[in-house]
Amino acid sequence: MSPVFFAQIEQGLSTERLGAYAVSQSGAVPDPCATLARYLLNMALCESLYSPLQICEIALRNAIHRHASSLMGRDDWYDAPGFPLTHWAGKEVSKAKAKITKAGKPVTAARVVAELQFGFWTSLFEDHYEKHTPFLPKAFKPVFPHLPKSLHKRKDRKADLETIRVLRNHVFHHERIVHWKNLDAQHQLILDVISWVSPELRQMADALDRFQLVRKAGLKPWMAKLIRHLPASALSSAGSAGALETVDDAFDATNGAQTPFGHRWGGDVVTLTNGHIEVMRSGQTLALDVMSEYVVFLKAEPEEEEGDSQ
Repeated sequence: MSPVFFAQIEQGLSTERLGAYAVSQSGAVPDPCATLARYLLNMALCESLYSPLQICEIALRNAIHRHASSLMGRDDWYDAPGFPLTHWAGKEVSKAKAKITKAGKPVTAARVVAELQFGFWTSLFEDHYEKHTPFLPKAFKPVFPHLPKSLHKRKDRKADLETIRVLRNHVFHHERIVHWKNLDAQHQLILDVISWVSPELRQMADALDRFQLVRKAGLKPWMAKLIRHLPASALSSAGSAGALETVDDAFDATNGAQTPFGHRWGGDVVTLTNGHIEVMRSGQTLALDVMSEYVVFLKAEPEEEEGDSQ
């Protein structure tokens, strides 16, 4: 990739942000194309998690709201004397009300519930609400009607919700998750929580879910997209013709390896027969299909005729 082109991309996205996706081996200079591909893969993973996270958050808050309203006999249960919030949660409710008022709308329970952040809802499973309110442990059955009774453990479920909250914040704030080793397990946890609230919502989440497809495909499609869609001048400082180097032995770069051009993916060897070489010598061009994504054209320089070099 042209250093000038990459510098322009880096300026737009910031050095700090792109730097988090630059990985090199054996101290080599990071490959800009792989860096951008990793950034695009991270973006796709975040996008694929958006729908299950959204369903999970809305389902959880509505289930809690229904139960707390029934428990306290009022829709604004968060203001009920018998349901004392923690100091932090009380401030969150006040901020939600102030935002609604600033927008010129009446403060209603429905608007407050919609305005409260995910962290507010996960905080309701803290120890405070088991000791000082009637919310826990009775909330498990109405909030999670499909959760096995053996899993009605406040600390464990609070840990689950906290895990989802951290992932949710990373996804919604465009932060790096591509390197997380347990991302598959966290994705499954989101789906599990949805199932505990509503099997029907879980079916909808499954129908929309693309996470496993993106995760399994990995980096290769994004490398291919960059090669296919970026202008040739952006991909190689050698210009549209590309760069050529002679190597002693071909090697497998399927999973990424150091090459004369830096870190690269894809290492298929194409053998040119004498017939191919003769075709190029005759002035014709060979077209090479690469991964059904882009085409490389091979052409030989015409041989000098006698007297041309004089």
